[in-house]
Amino acid sequence: MNPTEASPADSIRDDAGEAVPARILRRMNESGGFPALDHSVARIVDALEVGDEDTGPLVEAVLADVSLTQKVLRLANSAMYAPIGGGVSTVSHAMRVLGFQAVGHLALGVNLLGSLENMSPHSRSAERELACSLLAGSVAGGVVAKAGRRNGEIAVVCTLLHRIGSLLTAFYLPPEWERVQRAIAAGRDEEAAARDVLGMSLEELGAFMARQWRLPGSIVRTLVAEPDADAQADDAWLYAMTRFSHQSARLLASATEPADSALEALAADFGPVLGLSGADLLDAVATAAEEANAEPALAGAMARRESPATGKDPVPPALSPLRAGIAALRDALDSHGTPREVEYAALEAAFRGLDLGRVAVLRLDAEGQTYRVDACLCEREPDRLKGLCIPAGGNDLAHFSLARKRDFYIDNPRDDKIAALLPAWISCHGTHPFFLLPITDADEEAMGLLFGQQREDVKLTREELGLLAELRDLLRRRLRADA
Repeated sequence: MNPTEASPADSIRDDAGEAVPARILRRMNESGGFPALDHSVARIVDALEVGDEDTGPLVEAVLADVSLTQKVLRLANSAMYAPIGGGVSTVSHAMRVLGFQAVGHLALGVNLLGSLENMSPHSRSAERELACSLLAGSVAGGVVAKAGRRNGEIAVVCTLLHRIGSLLTAFYLPPEWERVQRAIAAGRDEEAAARDVLGMSLEELGAFMARQWRLPGSIVRTLVAEPDADAQADDAWLYAMTRFSHQSARLLASATEPADSALEALAADFGPVLGLSGADLLDAVATAAEEANAEPALAGAMARRESPATGKDPVPPALSPLRAGIAALRDALDSHGTPREVEYAALEAAFRGLDLGRVAVLRLDAEGQTYRVDACLCEREPDRLKGLCIPAGGNDLAHFSLARKRDFYIDNPRDDKIAALLPAWISCHGTHPFFLLPITDADEEAMGLLFGQQREDVKLTREELGLLAELRDLLRRRLRADA
């Protein structure tokens, strides 16, 4: 459904005559959360609609939010992807290993819930509602790993967002949420309590908002109270997954002692439709509970449980982001990634590894007249590097770097001698340190340029500059092969 079309939810109004969804959107705007969230979700949805012929828009959409990037990479390295994942260090790498759709759907789920994680809940019950959704997502990831299903990330996303109506009410309409909770405590059914207070069920609210954000139909269909009798097998499996994961999370969060008998009964009920044994389902729940004890974001759901001793060896220190990005770039080269994939792998490695404000690859056109930005990443929108074209000849630092095939790292662009040679397309973004690394062809003639500008006035170390040159050389290998 188009979000601008009329919806049954539009006819449900509160005492002031304002539609409940509109009131939530207004509150989100007032808090400053909705405009940024709406823009971010729209970018991801638009990138998914572009498809995997051009993965750049999705990489940019995820990298625009550091927190989102970290969460996507964490999920990409989770047990759900154990057979094919592991050691995923960049979004480009995740896309290559897990698939374009997988990364896009993961980004949608963690982006929507992440916006709530960054807020201060008005009540303990709101905090617990969010924690339970995160815990349910962890259960779903464990079940997907056991089931070995392809495209399992959609199950995790459906589970994370299954209670989005409840979460939006808890965080943006706290008085109404507390009234619903009091009615439930007095014995009212949740759906009936929500209708009494909001005039609509929490599921209806969630489905309306999902359509507002243009989320995929497979997600929207799992938000309704009852499954469609004619649902396809995949949709029926997703529906069962969300229910099992959330009911398991509620049981884990509701008792001071493990609710073994209730969990066993639940696993027995859902095992046949999920295609797993009760033992496998219980193992997935146990793993999620163990992870929750060590995860601050899930503390709200597991606060009354003691953290068990795992007996596992300590996790070895991770590679630095830049070294990890270079490793991902090597992987892209070894797997014969396309020039576009390799370019974005190189850009992401530098962008994240060196905390850059923007980074780009410029390539010489076929006529040898101009250098055009072929791919770029930027921390802010709009990105004025997109579409940039500079002549092949000139008297500024960029052209000196290209003509002399010499790497430049300028740590003080404000120096009078340097300022006079700054290209306008660099100086227009401020005077933070930047680098220019020429890319040469097989005849050692300039064929392109790797440019990056830092976010802060922090000098790069000698080691970082060496790794940056290594990254450029790997990028050159692929671009030479494509020439």
